[in-house]
Amino acid sequence: MPVREIIGKGLGFGIVSLSCILGGVLVFYGPHAYNDYFNVPLAIVLLLMGVGSGGAGVLIIGGIIADARVRRREARLQVTPRPGPAGPPPAWGMGDVGRPPSERGGGAAGGGGGPRLMSIAVSNIDGPLLIGFLLIWTLVACIIGATR
Repeated sequence: MPVREIIGKGLGFGIVSLSCILGGVLVFYGPHAYNDYFNVPLAIVLLLMGVGSGGAGVLIIGGIIADARVRRREARLQVTPRPGPAGPPPAWGMGDVGRPPSERGGGAAGGGGGPRLMSIAVSNIDGPLLIGFLLIWTLVACIIGATR
């Protein structure tokens, strides 16, 4: 269960909720001019915002907990029970399924080459360069389209 996330969101929503509620109470009971009619609606709005943010916090944290339970349940190993003992393997066998010929012990792979590991290096500048190129391309296409 993501304890750090739950504690962080709980503290955040709790502080916001309690500060809005406390602000509403202070606006309602605090000193103000006798002809200031804005204080009562402001206090009510602050109280409702505090209760609303607290309720939203409870729903969000409850959703996080429910999601963590679902993920934990999905991560468990599920073995389907079979009725009776396991049957014999097929007549053609299943020993080499999915393995390339070089790993089977037969030497080099046939057909002109064997499986090889491929890698690619991407730097942090590739993304901004691509976006800049596409922006310039779009600008040039707009200029060409406007001149026709």
